[in-house]
Amino acid sequence: MAWPLPPAVAAPIWILTQLVTVAVATYALTSREALHRSGWWVLLASCGLGLASAALHVVPAGEISDTAWPVALAARSALFVLGLTLLLGVRRAQPADQNFLDAAIVAAGLAIVAWAFLVEPWLSVDPPDARFIGVVACFGALDLLLLALSLRILTTPTSRTPTMLMLAAAAGVVLAADLASIPRVGTHALDGFQPGGLVFTAWQLCGVLVAAAALHPSYRHGYRRPDGGTDDVLPRARFVTFVFVALLAPVVPVIGLVASGLVRRESVPALVGAAALTCVLLVLLVVRLGNFARLAVRRAAAMNVQSAALMVQATALQQALNDQEALQKELAHRALHDPLTGLANRAVLAERLELVLLDSGRGPGGLLLVDLDGFKDVNDTLGHPAGDELLIRVADRLRVAAAGADTVARLGGDEFAVLLTETGAERCRLLAGRVIEAVREAYPLAERQVLLAASAGLLILDPARAEPAEALRDADLALYAAKEAGKNQVVEFTPRMRESRLRHAELAASLRAALADDALTVLYQPIVDLTSGQPVALEALLRWRTADGRDVPPSRFIAVAEEIGLVVDVGSKVLRDATAQASLWHARYDVAVSVNVSARQLASPTFASDVLTVLAERRLPPAALIVEITETVLVEAAGAAGELTQRTLTALREHGVRIAVDDFGTGYSSLAYLQRLPIDILKIDHTFTASLESPGERDVRFVGAILGLGASLGVPTVAEGVETPRQAALLRELGCPLGQGFHFARPCPPEDVLDYLSAPVAMRASLT
Repeated sequence: MAWPLPPAVAAPIWILTQLVTVAVATYALTSREALHRSGWWVLLASCGLGLASAALHVVPAGEISDTAWPVALAARSALFVLGLTLLLGVRRAQPADQNFLDAAIVAAGLAIVAWAFLVEPWLSVDPPDARFIGVVACFGALDLLLLALSLRILTTPTSRTPTMLMLAAAAGVVLAADLASIPRVGTHALDGFQPGGLVFTAWQLCGVLVAAAALHPSYRHGYRRPDGGTDDVLPRARFVTFVFVALLAPVVPVIGLVASGLVRRESVPALVGAAALTCVLLVLLVVRLGNFARLAVRRAAAMNVQSAALMVQATALQQALNDQEALQKELAHRALHDPLTGLANRAVLAERLELVLLDSGRGPGGLLLVDLDGFKDVNDTLGHPAGDELLIRVADRLRVAAAGADTVARLGGDEFAVLLTETGAERCRLLAGRVIEAVREAYPLAERQVLLAASAGLLILDPARAEPAEALRDADLALYAAKEAGKNQVVEFTPRMRESRLRHAELAASLRAALADDALTVLYQPIVDLTSGQPVALEALLRWRTADGRDVPPSRFIAVAEEIGLVVDVGSKVLRDATAQASLWHARYDVAVSVNVSARQLASPTFASDVLTVLAERRLPPAALIVEITETVLVEAAGAAGELTQRTLTALREHGVRIAVDDFGTGYSSLAYLQRLPIDILKIDHTFTASLESPGERDVRFVGAILGLGASLGVPTVAEGVETPRQAALLRELGCPLGQGFHFARPCPPEDVLDYLSAPVAMRASLT
């Protein structure tokens, strides 16, 4: 400790001690969680104020006031009192909790002793000047609060943790130093409050105890008020303490007066008698208060016994009413909410949407429809229980992401809706983006991380909109547009979508009619050997010209066929027409026919047998048919959900049908898939071929890499989209064996194919 060292030595020790104390306490507060953290931060501020007061050391001794250090210590003491108050939960104390009042009573009694034997003699014998009286008064008030808080810790079992006891010890050290310094103020001015003095030394020890309390494991528990508050009956130990404190008020002043010699001897019996009678009266009052508390408890117990039977009956009746009410609420909830996720159902959404749209004075709002991308794969791979669990978790995320929305509903399956009212368009867009981001985060499910995405359609509810059915339809159109645009995004409704959907419906109806009327035609484009120029196969390409003479691109009507479920019928037509024509060409010209097959066709368990049946009917060997699939189908076949597709491809290949991967390089297949799955031909996408028209070194190397991959796998490679002699020449130099494109021939009808096949190589380009 710094005391009783001279200030020049005491100051560095003081600063070092406070620095270590602040560092340790800061570490404890920032590295661990605890109750009543605000109190700990105030205690840390008290220690920090002690460290900050070190700035007074740089002021020359002659220029600093004698009261500067006492003021700094008083401020630190005030913060220490505030911190203890917060730790003891004064703000959370209940009216029945009398512990603080009891501690204050005891502190007031002990203050009488201090006044009689310390303060009053000091004031009467050698009174100091006004500023010293102010210092003593300030520290006396703070010491009284410290005494009350320390007693509160010591007299309450729930407060007597090691941490709180160390804080009480810290307060006791400061209190003892202050009391010991009061008699010295008159004779030695404020020496005890200066660096190296008794009070200063006590605050150093106080800081060390605060740091030790913060480091103790019981630091995190803090003060816990017992359930139900304190007992109504006065405990025996506390009763005895109250009697003792009550006796201090009349006894201590008499003892002080007699000891000081200010009272004449003949007056002593009168003073003692009056004090004795006062003591008797105070003891009788305390006893009476204790008896009154016991009587109140007994009467309360009697009333409890009398009301027990009524409480049992009332409880039974209330339980019956509660059960009936709970049943009614459960039935109402089931009628209005989704049983799996607990969200509102479609009926609730429709009702609330109608109320919103019928409100003529309503503000802006929005309707968001959300559909999960890839949810079917979860059901297929992990099972429906896992899928249900995933839907529950998605619903929970939607509740959080759409906080403040009027309604969050599940419409069925993996489709959800969010209704926003009194919300501007920009906020609707922000919330829609937040919903998509929330769904996109990984889900820990079935001991793995499941990734999911969502598509959403947003409809801004302008004041002119009044029909709920139209609103739902338009939001659904926006959702459809989001899925059509690549999924995993939000698309806002525009009137053009309604027109586009109408055209889509008309196109679907026309496609159905064209298929029924056999108005779809199949053209054939040769696949040639780049070295000899001889055709080795013909790819069947479906074309559609409407009754009014418009050519509909295959990319458009095939997508429509996929959506309305006609793609299997369309694919079957192409297969039958192509094999019928190939039966005329194969035997004579040894050319195969290549047919594109969709994922839905391959998903049919009878597809392989159907293909072999058609080949048998046409009397075509299986080697005369090439089945083309996309990279997406290839990856699906390699996954767990594509087991049926993989078996179908394997069965076809085992019978001699060749499998080609179309548009290779545009998808995301891996070498492992190519090695494991039954593949016979790779077809390089036309975008890579087009890059060879004005090639850079990177373009040539990339095409060369694909060709090298095909060669290493032992499968021939076909370059699609060859349109110029320069492209064909570069492909020959790179070692590409086969090519297809306008440079060799355009797609032509069956009647022109025989002319093409029978013509010399030099004349074939002119024929097409």
